[in-house]
Amino acid sequence: MKPEDIYIDFASKISFFEFIQEEFRNTDIQPKDFKVEIATLIAKKQWNINNLPDYINKYPRSFIIFQEIFQLLRFTNAQLIHFIFDIVKLNSNNIDALFEYMIFNIKYDMEFRKLFLNLIKRNIKYSDFIQNIDKFNKKYLIANFKLTVSKYIDKVVKNFNMLEKRITKNEFKDCSIRFSNYLLKNLKLNETLLAIDVEKFIQYKKIPFDTKGIHGKYLKIKILEILKKNEYKNIDDILNSNKISTLKHDLRQQIGKSALNNKKIFCTERYVDGIIKPNDKKPKRFDLIIFSKHKPKYLFEMNFYSTTGTKIGINQNEYISLNNFIKKKFSEFKFCWITDGNYWLLSDGRNRFLNLLNYFEKILNINLFAENLGGRHAWDYRRNMQ
Repeated sequence: MKPEDIYIDFASKISFFEFIQEEFRNTDIQPKDFKVEIATLIAKKQWNINNLPDYINKYPRSFIIFQEIFQLLRFTNAQLIHFIFDIVKLNSNNIDALFEYMIFNIKYDMEFRKLFLNLIKRNIKYSDFIQNIDKFNKKYLIANFKLTVSKYIDKVVKNFNMLEKRITKNEFKDCSIRFSNYLLKNLKLNETLLAIDVEKFIQYKKIPFDTKGIHGKYLKIKILEILKKNEYKNIDDILNSNKISTLKHDLRQQIGKSALNNKKIFCTERYVDGIIKPNDKKPKRFDLIIFSKHKPKYLFEMNFYSTTGTKIGINQNEYISLNNFIKKKFSEFKFCWITDGNYWLLSDGRNRFLNLLNYFEKILNINLFAENLGGRHAWDYRRNMQ
């Protein structure tokens, strides 16, 4: 077949994305667990900078409610730094003022203190540090102070109790004031509360799963359905129970023959001994491996593309190098690329596909894989897959 005819055949069998997976998940919190906070929040028609900080100090978990209302997942690290710390002081070029603010934070916030002391000298006691503070270079301490701010935020993201303790401390009342100002001025809290039912909003809020992950899983789901329809057996459970992540070139060296009595077997997400990614020399994990006579004969990568993106070029370069490596070093194996999606119908996709034919004997999509596996085409390597 001419390259253009091969492309026409491929394009005529392109699949469009089907919504066969869960696209969204619910929020991580339950409104019933925040009844007091929600009831108090919506009872007042208008909040201001005088009463909102008091509400936040009294109900520090309200931070989570505001986060659910205004953010898809959570406040960003930049927002959190702004809420928790005095940015004006942090950004000051006055080293003495910064030094005082550093001392204040390590004095009254125990978690911050632990992180800071661990950075400057592991296992040093706070009393020893204060007693010998003049022996340290101020700029060195300030640099580590700012580094601690970043590390502190990372921990707060994982452990809300740290933030809750800080909010409720009298020494850090400025936290709730800054947060309140941001809610009222930047996020228009009062207007938002008029527009939504907070309890129902949180109850029915939907958070989308990663789109790229969904597309990748879609292709895998369809291919596994085809394999099952053609009576191929998935041996992932057998491999997992034997803690096998890297396959030898004959599976009988790793698993008893009785467990492999089905000739038509496959597995997913495994390495093959000796096969590496030529670019970085790291072991290569394949999306799908189909065996022939107990050997991991056909090695597949699977990618679904709906739109143009840099990832396509990255995958292409990796797979060309990988295919050449396998041909040269492991002639007993065959690398195959299964790719699908309406990207390949675009002019860019058409041009890329035609160019790829210079490097691959064939490129499969879902329908071509099914035809090949089902025996409707007498391709050379199909006969060996039985």
